[in-house]
Amino acid sequence: MNIDVFSLESQDFEEMQQALSAWDHQYQQISPGAFHGSLLHTQMGSLGIFRNRWERAIRYQGTAPKGTVGLAVSLAQSGEARWMGQRVTLDDMIVQRAETEADYLSTPLWDSVVFAIPEAELAQHIADLTHDDPEEVLHTHGVIRLMPELAAQIREVSLAYLDTAQQSHDRPSGPSPLSEMIKSAVELIARAMASSQVLDCSQPTLQRRRRLVHKAKELSVQRGDQPLRIGELCRHLAVSERTLRHAFRDVAGLSPLDYLKMLRLNRVNRALRQADPAEVLVKQVAYLNGFTHLGQFCRDYKQLFDKSPSQTLQRI
Repeated sequence: MNIDVFSLESQDFEEMQQALSAWDHQYQQISPGAFHGSLLHTQMGSLGIFRNRWERAIRYQGTAPKGTVGLAVSLAQSGEARWMGQRVTLDDMIVQRAETEADYLSTPLWDSVVFAIPEAELAQHIADLTHDDPEEVLHTHGVIRLMPELAAQIREVSLAYLDTAQQSHDRPSGPSPLSEMIKSAVELIARAMASSQVLDCSQPTLQRRRRLVHKAKELSVQRGDQPLRIGELCRHLAVSERTLRHAFRDVAGLSPLDYLKMLRLNRVNRALRQADPAEVLVKQVAYLNGFTHLGQFCRDYKQLFDKSPSQTLQRI
């Protein structure tokens, strides 16, 4: 079977997002500074394996390619990430159930191997391993705690496959071992899913805090042209400031105002990138997103994206 290989180095997180066209997703930059990312993507039939590296914290929201289960194992990360509000450490494996939306907050450095495996193929591997109905395992949509040795083995096998795929693409010669390598990688993933501990993402406290954060984000969008004030958020959500802060710290790792401001700055960034410079002023977009103090807005924007709003609008 032929393999398609694509690589990308980028200073633009939206370019990284668009490069994975089979994924229905959106990226938002959360940590400040110039973005740098890299991607090595391989596709064999309907099975994709790629290495993805972000050097800024990114919020991913979306779904894996239709009919596939998305999985990710970190090669390196600076601290704890969050998958659906659940903390993710270096030896955890993220599982995104087929056609199910998810929300992921990466660490400021996240280097990973990501799989998009056809659900039927993964189910067959799990059934062969366990001789049970694989549906219960495939129902996982969360975080799996791997033994360090198993996590290291997945990294080793995945990187060996990606390296061989790149070499085979650059210098094709003779029979390729890729089919066997990809089979071994998928079998290893199936074994990890069938044998490892699934972290409980349905804990009542975590679920309540996730719902509260979601409502706060919705309120921020509904009142998008109004400044963010924590007192007003708490009043509309009928919670104390302490409760709201704890929810955001647990789910997003940031204070409510910091996190919601980052999301609004990303909306401004996207609007400026799509706008016609001859017809739109920066201050118009800023006001529409609740930024009334233009000087502070420009400073916050430049700190997050390492360029001014006018540079984004002018495509500089």
